[in-house]
Amino acid sequence: MKSKSKRLAVLITHPVQYFKPVFQALATYEDLQIKVFFGCNHGVKPSLDPDFGVSFAWDSAPTAGFDHCFLSESPLANLAKPATAIQLAWKGSAQIHNWRADAVLIFAYSPLFITASTLILAAHGEKLLLRADGTDRAFQRAPWKSLLKDQLLRRYYCLFSQIFPIGSDSNDHFARLGVPPHRRKAVPFAVDVEYFQRQVEHWMPQRNELRRALQIPATAEVLLSVGKITHVKGPLLLAKALALLPAERQRQLWLVVVGDGPLREAFAAAIEEQLPGRSRFVGFQNQSQLGRYYAVADTLVFPSVQGETWGLVVNEALQFGLRVIASDHPGCARDLLGAAPHRLFPSGDPQALTQALRAPWTLANSATIANRFLPRPEQLAEAVASSLGVHP
Repeated sequence: MKSKSKRLAVLITHPVQYFKPVFQALATYEDLQIKVFFGCNHGVKPSLDPDFGVSFAWDSAPTAGFDHCFLSESPLANLAKPATAIQLAWKGSAQIHNWRADAVLIFAYSPLFITASTLILAAHGEKLLLRADGTDRAFQRAPWKSLLKDQLLRRYYCLFSQIFPIGSDSNDHFARLGVPPHRRKAVPFAVDVEYFQRQVEHWMPQRNELRRALQIPATAEVLLSVGKITHVKGPLLLAKALALLPAERQRQLWLVVVGDGPLREAFAAAIEEQLPGRSRFVGFQNQSQLGRYYAVADTLVFPSVQGETWGLVVNEALQFGLRVIASDHPGCARDLLGAAPHRLFPSGDPQALTQALRAPWTLANSATIANRFLPRPEQLAEAVASSLGVHP
């Protein structure tokens, strides 16, 4: 049997369902051997998510189809604690070095486990690649903090021979901090398109039945919110915007909320005032069940105000043919939502969101308006392999 000519190690904190198809695609290259080193097994075994406030394990087999190992079974939070993160970084770096990788693809530059591992691997002379969502717009910082972080990141980014920003905003960030064009290749953030296409085919024919199960009329205009119900996602902004709508327009709208978090009760109470009896809070839903709620809805409302470097729920909604009303804050707004029927509004502005909600719009046929140019995870696999001189 012909031996594979290149060996690629991947370092990441824990299994993430969105990255599985990237690793699976890399594993299919004839001349590339891949092994993924996970810092912990969060998401494989049930554990508490501090933002959702529930314990769960992903039901989409996020480690299937590629060689991998777990460096620990520690809670995800331990990867940010110096006492455990640095020790684990030494362990992981040693295993990667002993595996004799030609290159190491590192996802993100935090938490501390990732940062420390990167510095150790760089000291060992490993060739490093970076897939990161660095951006200048996700957070507002004091000028001195921004200046300090910029100086640190400029030096940190020099450790990588190739960087793969997640989109246009991210690419601008790396360019501003001195990463030259030949060392960066922007590849938009993607979901598992094939997985969600199977969900589209399964759930969309059941649209009317799914609405009946939620006691939502077949002809209703349904808004959808998906994500952790936390301040940075801007849920109460939606309630304020609905309050500014004319009563006649309010009566046309229903809202389905998928997710959980510390603001759930406050959000539910505020929505009930504006849409009495016309909201459905269904809690956290695992991957295999998400499609039923996209199928029910007409419009995804995505009012994030902070920390949203991309917003993968937008990719999912577009694949189901939904219209998207989003703030201009998330990274995906620039790359995916620049044309009708989607609408953008200034982040944090309830009156602008009200204006975006004012005109009615219903989903006549999702197949005719679905975004057919969505990013695919294979694009990242191709870019990584190409940087190593490996081709299909």
